[in-house]
Amino acid sequence: MEYVNKEKISFSRLQVHEIAAFVLNSAGHYEAITRNCSNYYLSAESVALFTDHLPSQPNYIVGQIVHIERQTVKPLPPSTTRPEHGRADSVDQLTSDTGTERLTLNSGSSLNPYGLPIGCEYFIVTVAMLPDTTIHSPPPS
Repeated sequence: MEYVNKEKISFSRLQVHEIAAFVLNSAGHYEAITRNCSNYYLSAESVALFTDHLPSQPNYIVGQIVHIERQTVKPLPPSTTRPEHGRADSVDQLTSDTGTERLTLNSGSSLNPYGLPIGCEYFIVTVAMLPDTTIHSPPPS
């Protein structure tokens, strides 16, 4: 049974040990190709594993799932959006504003890197390279 999993790419609900295919979307993220489930994205570590030795990013990545992390898009914390409450003179305030803008941008990208609506559930998938990187077509039925 384990052998069957290694030969077929899963297009339904993704689970650990299954093979998954991810395509590079217009936003530059690798998104899983699935029938019903959306919002499965390839982890940054997995992208690095597959692409660091290549001259350019491949259009797709196929790997065996080793971990799936469930996330929910959260709103930005209010503290990063209100720099005016800081107590400082005008020079420090200018620096503080710049720092806060940068912090807000960084927080935004780490809390919601995929531009999904607040409250939306998504999954970060970590994959390993397949021992045999050639994907075989299933035999005719």
